[in-house]
Amino acid sequence: MAYVPFAVSGVRPSEHDLQEHSVLVILDHGDHARVASVAMVRSPQLGDRFNLDGMTWEIFRVKDLQRGYVARPVRPGTCVH
Repeated sequence: MAYVPFAVSGVRPSEHDLQEHSVLVILDHGDHARVASVAMVRSPQLGDRFNLDGMTWEIFRVKDLQRGYVARPVRPGTCVH
């Protein structure tokens, strides 16, 4: 499982406040896709990044009424914000 640091939002709670939960994310690799369960401390937001299977992924579509969260791999050399 991957871990998305809460610091993405600029706030880091105490270690006692961190409660991870699993979120299903569609990993869109272009020519194929799969679903993975990713451990996160909050619901993913557009632009959040996480590491899974040796790759960095970025959320590019958030959950709506028709689809779940979707992430694409970040190209090597792309700036991490």
